[in-house]
Amino acid sequence: METKKLMTWIVGLCVFMLFLNACNDDLEDTTFFTTDEMTIIGTLESNPEKFSLYLEILEKTEYYNALKSYGNYTCFAPTNEAILKYIQENFNANSIDELSSEQDIEFLKVLVKFHTMPSGRLTSSFIEGRLPDTTYTGDYLTTSFLRGGGISNVEINREVGLEQYDIRTNNGVIHAINGVMSPFVDPVPAAMEKAGKHNIFVEAMKQTGYYEIFSVIFADNGSKNNFTILAESDEVYAKEGINSFEDLVARISPSDSDFTNPDNDLNRYVGYHATKNFLYTADFPEDAFINTVLPRNAIKSFKTDKELRLNETETGVDDTWTSIITSESNYPSKNGVYHTVDKLFTIFVPKPKHIIFDVISDQPEYQSRLIRSHQKVPSTAWEFIRWFPEKDVRYLRQSKNSNIDHTVLDIAGVAWFEFDTPVIPKGKYEMLVMGNGGNGARAIFQIYFDGEPIGSVYNMTLRAGDIGWPDETLMDSRGWRLGYEEYVDNKGVSQAEKSGNSRFIVSRELLIPEQKRHVVRFETLKSGNSPIDFIEWIPVD
Repeated sequence: METKKLMTWIVGLCVFMLFLNACNDDLEDTTFFTTDEMTIIGTLESNPEKFSLYLEILEKTEYYNALKSYGNYTCFAPTNEAILKYIQENFNANSIDELSSEQDIEFLKVLVKFHTMPSGRLTSSFIEGRLPDTTYTGDYLTTSFLRGGGISNVEINREVGLEQYDIRTNNGVIHAINGVMSPFVDPVPAAMEKAGKHNIFVEAMKQTGYYEIFSVIFADNGSKNNFTILAESDEVYAKEGINSFEDLVARISPSDSDFTNPDNDLNRYVGYHATKNFLYTADFPEDAFINTVLPRNAIKSFKTDKELRLNETETGVDDTWTSIITSESNYPSKNGVYHTVDKLFTIFVPKPKHIIFDVISDQPEYQSRLIRSHQKVPSTAWEFIRWFPEKDVRYLRQSKNSNIDHTVLDIAGVAWFEFDTPVIPKGKYEMLVMGNGGNGARAIFQIYFDGEPIGSVYNMTLRAGDIGWPDETLMDSRGWRLGYEEYVDNKGVSQAEKSGNSRFIVSRELLIPEQKRHVVRFETLKSGNSPIDFIEWIPVD
């Protein structure tokens, strides 16, 4: 790396520090270290032929004692060979001692944080996608099996592989890696530009202003932004007869060059290619809509056992859809991930569809783990949830209930709370809501849709006999339905088997004239606990 580029990289890292105080397995018969009664540091020290250079880095950055103390960590430890190659290529150095400047030390600190997770994760948790926890830099590492099955073929961050793995210690686990992972510095657009395979789309982002929008790493409130970008590569565009940015303009917006105007067709096209959720291919929903940055528009996601279909036409005759090119996707960056689609990805107008909106697990803050269960936060911590008066509220995650993802939002003692819905295609729907009811301490609400009251009151205090449970016909006549068989608790008991998990019919004919996000408000008539699980819309012919 040239000195100038290296300095720019290090400066970028320093700025980031301000914000953060079925194949054969070639490693199957590897003999692992004996680590009984040893910490991560003790284990590394007992194998100097592999880890002496990483130990030098740990000592130089003053993280040596941290990995020697009580805790539970995952340490991705580069081997001596990997570190020597890395510092030669990036610092023109042959020893750790040569890295002595203040900037060098700060960079090495970020490097150690990026290679360490605050929980012990064995390779059994490695999937095609991101690992469950962030590193100490606040970033998700990704694991990929594109080279084939078996842990010996896993790639971490599409960059390094495993030398040895699942080395257990009494304060965590070590995975020896054959390279040094580059800490994330660039936002998604810059990462795409540097990779050099999406030049036309990158230029479209610049011309429309989305390059800057998608490059913002931290929101005004200090929370981290996350973007998922679906983009055509130059190779994909070429198959469509598009070989330059000018060709793309001629195809998408031939008569309007005001690309920064939100109503411009190219501007809308680029906005449709991104979502503020953090989605690796494994995270795409099996059968649901994904909200895009473009208002009032969504991407339809449907998974089969062989492929991920985006915007399937569902005509039943010569159906079309767009797919993700797996080998050219799941590339992480500082504020998200990007994928390559296999054809021109234009704005799609979906038909009405059954939508189940989990009020917690469908929120971007939950998906990116910015907010965790039992953590009390103000409403400003959520982008699409609000309540009044302001107070700190937590969501609950309990395996003993049969809610979706075992999560509920329980807000008591407020005048109202409301949610922005996902984008709902225009049409006529039944609207239902599920919460944990049947308790005298629960609340009673009037529900509003886009500011208008709809349906009868939602009385969460009603017990099984009051709603006719489990007689489905009687329940329906009283405005209730059984819960779903597929959502079960930790003992395998489903919603349908629990009287307190019945669904309340808010409206049997709700007309939605425009495809966009809407607002659902719960206005308090009687205060009390209100553990809400999900809201759903079922198309009505």
